[in-house]
Amino acid sequence: MEEIKQSDEIILFIDEVHTLIGAGAAEGAIDAANILKPALARGELQCIGATTLDEYRKHIEKDPALERRFQPVKVPEPTVDETIQILKGLRERYEIHHKLRYTDEALVAAAQLSYQYI
Repeated sequence: MEEIKQSDEIILFIDEVHTLIGAGAAEGAIDAANILKPALARGELQCIGATTLDEYRKHIEKDPALERRFQPVKVPEPTVDETIQILKGLRERYEIHHKLRYTDEALVAAAQLSYQYI
């Protein structure tokens, strides 16, 4: 934590930030969210937390002190065309990892079917 506080170039990213609430808290101990709050309040720590809207409402909003320390940014679901571009950008990495090829048609079908059924 001290190393993060001393650097202006470090931004802490916490995926599923809502899981910090209650994390590590045993009887009488403080949880991870309460450990971060003072550093966030003093501007000693830059942090990006990712969560779903439902989890934000369920956990973060119920802790006003924690909620004040974050600025919500809603990221909309990508359109089908944006999804195709994202998949094309990831294609080579996935082809190498899975040792196979993804055609343009497969990427388009994946994007369209995901939009339709998910």
